[in-house]
Amino acid sequence: MKKIAILLFVVTLVGCSNDQSSTKPTKKSKSGNVKVDLWNDVKDAEDSLYSKKNANKAKNIHYMTYFSKLTEFYTKFPKDPKADSCLFAICSTETGFPIGHAKHIAIQEQYGDTLILKYPKSKFRKMTIQNLIYMYDQSIKNRSTAKLNYYYKLLLADSQTSLEEKKEIESRLKTIDEPINFKKK
Repeated sequence: MKKIAILLFVVTLVGCSNDQSSTKPTKKSKSGNVKVDLWNDVKDAEDSLYSKKNANKAKNIHYMTYFSKLTEFYTKFPKDPKADSCLFAICSTETGFPIGHAKHIAIQEQYGDTLILKYPKSKFRKMTIQNLIYMYDQSIKNRSTAKLNYYYKLLLADSQTSLEEKKEIESRLKTIDEPINFKKK
C-alpha cells in the first residue's frame, strides 16, 4: 500500500509539473475567480495535511493533494505574488520520502532551483538556498559537494547575506568535503 501511495505521489508530481496546457475543460468556479478558488484549494489542502499529521495512512494522500494544488497554482499563475510561496512550500515541506532520500532531494531541488532562478527577488530565496544546503550537507548517500559549492556561492552573492554569514560561508567552503553533523548530541 505504501509503495502504491508513493508511486501515485511521484506520478502526480510528474503530471502536475508538465508544461503543456491541459485540454480538459476547467470546472466551474465557485467565486467566479479561478485564481482565488485555486488559492483557496491550496490553503484547504495545507490545512488538511497538517490536521492529518499523525494519521500516517492518510498522510501520503494529503501530501499528494497539497503538492498538486501548489504546483497547479504555480504553473497556472507564475506571475502571481503567491507563486514563489508555492514553490517554497514544496521545497520546504516533507515529501513523504525520508530526508536525504534521492527522491526527496530531487523534489526539493527541482522546485527550489525553480524558485531561485525564476524569482531572484523572492523573500523566500535565501531560505530556499539554506534549505538546499542543509539537505545536501546532511545527506550521506546523496551528498554533492558540487551542489553545496553552488548553493554556498549563491548565498555569498546574495545581498541579504551579512558579512558575518559570508565569513562563515567562506570558512565552510574550505572544509566542504567534511559533512556537517546536524543531529543534536
